[in-house]
Amino acid sequence: MLGAEPEIIANYVDQGVVRLVFWPMLDHGNASLNAHAAADCIGRQSVDAFWQVHDQFFVNQGELWQANKDYFVKAAVANGVDQATFEECYDSGVGHATVTELDSIRRNLGIFNRPTFNINDQLLVGSQPFSVFQSYIQAALDAGS
Repeated sequence: MLGAEPEIIANYVDQGVVRLVFWPMLDHGNASLNAHAAADCIGRQSVDAFWQVHDQFFVNQGELWQANKDYFVKAAVANGVDQATFEECYDSGVGHATVTELDSIRRNLGIFNRPTFNINDQLLVGSQPFSVFQSYIQAALDAGS
């Protein structure tokens, strides 16, 4: 997604035509759960910080296997959110509960492959070039007219 994402954002999200929504996939045990919970807690303070840490975690996936709370606190602070508020969310389990619930919903919808994109109830599975996203998005826009 990171390959096509900048073009989708520039051509659709920034224009107010498309909304980009992220759903967690908890398929790597505690590493997934804790990283997604941290991102959720960061996102509760700042949507921009969420997307920054999302990209950071994606690029540095190998670090997440051994990441502990301190790793996530540093990531939160580095992305401009309040440390105490982040820690309260993370320690309370709010982020963990939210991402666990979203993951359960995803599984109940039959989405098991990464990445999967839902474009107006049309599932697009696998990493795709921008042109493929563009055709799905345009079809959805045309259907909504």
